[in-house]
Amino acid sequence: MPFRDSWPFIGGLLFVVGFGAGLPLVALVGLGVMVIGLGSRWWANHLFDRVRLRRRLAERRVFQGEAVAFTVELENRKLLPLPWFEWRLALGEHLRVAGEQLAASAVPGLHYLVRRGAAGWYSLERWQFTLSSERRGYHPVGPASMRSSDLIGAWPSRTEDDEVDHLIVYPRVYRLPELGLPAERPFGDVRGGERIFEDPLRIAGLREYRPGDPLRRIDWKATARSGELRSRVYEPSATRQLYVLLNVDTLEHAWEGYISDELERLVSVAASVITWAAGARYAVGLLANGAYPDADRPIRLPPSRARDQHARLLEALAVIQPLTMGDLAGAIRRESGRLERGSTIVAVAALVPQALADALERLANEGHRVHLLATTDRAARADIPGVQSARVGGAFQAAEVLV
Repeated sequence: MPFRDSWPFIGGLLFVVGFGAGLPLVALVGLGVMVIGLGSRWWANHLFDRVRLRRRLAERRVFQGEAVAFTVELENRKLLPLPWFEWRLALGEHLRVAGEQLAASAVPGLHYLVRRGAAGWYSLERWQFTLSSERRGYHPVGPASMRSSDLIGAWPSRTEDDEVDHLIVYPRVYRLPELGLPAERPFGDVRGGERIFEDPLRIAGLREYRPGDPLRRIDWKATARSGELRSRVYEPSATRQLYVLLNVDTLEHAWEGYISDELERLVSVAASVITWAAGARYAVGLLANGAYPDADRPIRLPPSRARDQHARLLEALAVIQPLTMGDLAGAIRRESGRLERGSTIVAVAALVPQALADALERLANEGHRVHLLATTDRAARADIPGVQSARVGGAFQAAEVLV
């Protein structure tokens, strides 16, 4: 039995001995020790009753270097005070807190924001901080822990808060001229003005099936009624589509790891193209062979002009991991049947293996306008028939950030 747990027993023994021997002072000391021991133990058992440690991010999505207000509150909603406390909040290793020296952590990828003090009964303590990060990513805020003890410090206690929030930091976005691309029509003129596509959401009617019609055009209910294959006819749409294909690989073999600076250039170029295309009223999509955090699927966001599409695309690029889910060429093969004819395809790559070059050539042969944005000289050397290539990213350090 630890010495601190024997306090009530020792106090009770002294009380009995003193009372039995007619020694009132000894009995009084024993009674005091017993009361203090039992009271302190009870106090320690109820330290964190109705105590809440809350944190609140003013924004959950920011750009690199952008400051975000962060509030931590400690509320004690009972008569029993906390004689002292220490709370520790885990933060992602790339998060910075203005004016704070963060404590090191034994857990890789984390460090701690720490505060100490005392909390009286029915009290509310509040701390205001400013978070920022120069690295894009999916940065954890939490978990948290808090320590305290009874008045005499005999029974320290600890509580854990396993809740984890995340601050999503978008990749850095550049104006296209800073990447070496023209501000107007960086991917060429659209032949004939606004290219006309069929809108699969607007059915104009039916016609007989023609060889070469894709299966998704066939109306199976009408086919069953008539006994002959019937294909849908769609109304035209002036929506232009731009699909960004991002090759996350920076080295030829996955087991070699990855080059961090090259990966960040890739992600920034893709984000810059997406931001330009969204402003130019394109239906924008993203296909990448990188993975979401804690997921085993590649990133795929089909082209859309939905109001939140731009934010979703930037968020996907912010959290993209260097771990690749297969090669990009395989993802393109699986996706090619879903692409609208005449789409603008923009591949962003630091490395162009032969399989990827073949996949891009196949897209060009299918009637798509295919462009390769190479972020390295080795990728720029790829000569792919039907694919226009440009070397970008030379002015990253001097580029002006869009906010």
